[in-house]
Amino acid sequence: MKKKRLFFLRATAILALALVALLDIAFILHRDRAFSPLENRSLQQRPAPTLQGLLSGRFETRFDRYISDQFPFRDGWIALKSALDRLAGRTESDGVFLGKDGYLIQDFKAPDEADERRTAEALAGFLNRHDDLAQYVMIVPTAVTVLGDRLPALADAGDEGGYINRLADELSETPAAFIDLRQPFAEAKDNTQLYYRTDHHWTSDGARLAYMALSGAAKLSGNTDAFDRRQLSNDFQGTLCAVSGFRMNQSEDMWAYLPNEKAPQTVVAWVAENERSASLYRVECLDTRDQYAVFLGGNFPEIRIETPLMNGRTLLVLKDSYANCLIPFLTADYQKIVVVDPRYFTGDLEVLMAAEGVNEILILYNAETLAGDTALRADII
Repeated sequence: MKKKRLFFLRATAILALALVALLDIAFILHRDRAFSPLENRSLQQRPAPTLQGLLSGRFETRFDRYISDQFPFRDGWIALKSALDRLAGRTESDGVFLGKDGYLIQDFKAPDEADERRTAEALAGFLNRHDDLAQYVMIVPTAVTVLGDRLPALADAGDEGGYINRLADELSETPAAFIDLRQPFAEAKDNTQLYYRTDHHWTSDGARLAYMALSGAAKLSGNTDAFDRRQLSNDFQGTLCAVSGFRMNQSEDMWAYLPNEKAPQTVVAWVAENERSASLYRVECLDTRDQYAVFLGGNFPEIRIETPLMNGRTLLVLKDSYANCLIPFLTADYQKIVVVDPRYFTGDLEVLMAAEGVNEILILYNAETLAGDTALRADII
């Protein structure tokens, strides 16, 4: 009996060592990837050790993320984990809930109090410095708030609504109009698909509803007759499938509001890339994994949009990717739109605003991205 037990322990130890050795070899032979098409995001590269990084703990954090992102056969392990989770009856994987009616719903991760305070202070400081300009703040609730009734039973979701409330309170002393979409979205959710089922983004119908809500505060036309609703794709699959491993074979339709003969002609310039186009859409992206990039081509540091309108209205949009499918509606109201993504912009925002003659500001973020966005706490604003 003792010999059998000893043999079992030795065999287990040998198998464990062999597995570790195989993983080490796989890491050595595996070429690091810069981007994951499946997850539609950049992957952490091997960090260079520095004294400051070691003392602050940032090196260890980045190295842990590097190991996770570059793990050999990562996509296959995610799919296997999801399959085992489903067999075990789990309805949450990597911060994504397996919701009802085919929805995958990303959880809200609240920032700690210090980070939340720094974000609010950065926004308030920027808005107060420009109190001579018309200002609008739109913090978009995500599906976890609006589609709470689609969450699985006993889902322990983060309090995104509370975060939006606190941010609205912090900004109440600024000149900005705070556009709260929760009520109009709650009223429309049963008749309009506001969010994709496989992705964290809102749909163009959700963006259109948000434009209508913004129109009152910003004195916009609110007229969308210059756009026709057209289907762009019938095989869109968002990033939440890849992140969670749930519903990997599920796809859905993608619709957009495309300009018709009533829409003003636009000139779109991607500044850092030195590219220009007459279109706000890049249809070639529909043949890629990231079909949502059809709107403005994705996320760029700075985009300048000019229209033939001569009303003198120049809008600065500080944004994340949620803004990309709303911005086309704004071309019916503004002579110029300057789009800046603080996550990638490295220039001097004050100089840019002065050079472009900005006289209105729109800050448009979804709540989940804003809660985790350190760029807004940097020197940009």
